[in-house]
Formats: sequence, C-alpha cells, structure tokens
Amino acid sequence: MTVRTFCAFAVATLTLTPMAGIAATSPSPGTMRAALADPIDPSYVEADVGAAGTLEGPFDAEAYATYSGLDVQTGQAMVRSLQRNGFVGGYGRQWYQPRGSGYLGELVMVFTRSSGASSIANASKIRYQQDAGFQSLVEPHLNLGSFGVTEVSAGYHWTTVLFEKGNNLFAIVQGSIGDFMTSQAVAQARRAYAFAPSSIAGSAPSSAHAGFAQYFRLIAAAGVMLLLAIAAVVATIVVLVWTQRPGPGVAARSQPKA
Repeated sequence: MTVRTFCAFAVATLTLTPMAGIAATSPSPGTMRAALADPIDPSYVEADVGAAGTLEGPFDAEAYATYSGLDVQTGQAMVRSLQRNGFVGGYGRQWYQPRGSGYLGELVMVFTRSSGASSIANASKIRYQQDAGFQSLVEPHLNLGSFGVTEVSAGYHWTTVLFEKGNNLFAIVQGSIGDFMTSQAVAQARRAYAFAPSSIAGSAPSSAHAGFAQYFRLIAAAGVMLLLAIAAVVATIVVLVWTQRPGPGVAARSQPKA
C-alpha cells in the first residue's frame, strides 16, 4: 500500500467514523413527553414539572439514580450501568388523586439501541424480585419481554409494568394505600403500549457541535497526513543512505593513516 493510498484511506475513515459523544444526544423533552399516554381515569391530576419528590419532567442517569433513593455506591453503579447500555435520556409523568390515595406514574427511558433497553429491563426484573416488598409477577400480555410485578413499599401497594418498544423502555406504576390496582395498571400499560411510538431518535447535533466535529476531523486528518509524510521522508532518507553507504573494504581504505 503506497503512502498516498494510506493517507486517502485514513482521511476517509476519519470522515465516516461517527463521534459517539456527539451522536448520543438526548431527544427533546417534548418528544419524550409526547410518547407517554394520559391516564384512563380523568380524575387524576398531573404534578408540576420539577415538583419536589417527583420524577415529573426530563431526567438523566444521575437524576434517575437520585430519585431512586439509593445509597451513593449503588447509585453510581446504576449510573454506570445505564451509560454502558446507551441510555441517553428519559421523561417521567406522575399523577395523583386529589381526594384519594391513588397514584399513577409513567416514564420512558431512551437508549441508543434496543439491546440496551432489554438489558436494563432484565436487570430490573431480577431486582424487583429481590426486593423485600416483592409480592408476585404479573403477565401484562403486551409483547415479548414485558412483565409486571406487585410489591409493597413506603406504605403503598404497587403494581409496576415494564415493556420495551424499539430502543425505548417504558414503565407504568399504579397503586394506593390499600389496593395494588393491578387491573387498572395493566389497562393503563396496554393503553401506553398502543400509544407509544416504535422508536424515539436522539436529537441531531447542533450546528455548533456539527461545525466543531467537522473542524476536529479536519485537524485529525491533517495530523495523520503530516505524520505519514514525515514517516515517508524518513524512510526515503534511510533508503538513500543505506544504498549509498560504502562497503567494509572501501571504508577501511578511506580512513586516514596515523
């Protein structure tokens, strides 16, 4: 392979290789919120975005770990797991009954690939069954990999349903003080499944980011070409010196005598 061919190949590779840090951008909050269905029961009132103690609105891995109430070490492990599986952003919606104890929550977690959503769903299923408040598994009959659980936590009875759709993971949680509300949760999950889009793509890089990426690729390409050019010059000098180097006998004769 000639130096010119290798330089052309290097430039093409730098141009075509995606930059992971820029490609893995979070979808817009509006796009993620639009993927979540409204409650079947109109008596529920939605919490305000950013309300204390809720996951209402957009969130990242760190915010999700904090909301989960985990200790620092476990929370950091969760963040690493989410990032390793390509999590790029999520959105939560939460409702409550003003004159009752009913609660409903939905969230979507967007990943760069469907395998990431599946990995987190499988890990969640195992963790649910290991919790002290776990009661039973529930079959929501949505799609392959979907599941539901009932559990008791913080004085409430809960039914949680998880399902994957494309590169997204959805969760529906419903309950009250004295009722798991399983039939309502499954009905809400079926509505959410039918409402959810087949995929949610990350937002495109901003023009500033795109310009920076292009600028970086040009600098990198120029650097590779410069290094290859220097290597070619050095190789040429070595070849010339070696081919013009006198043999042992000539060297001995050319030395001055003392």
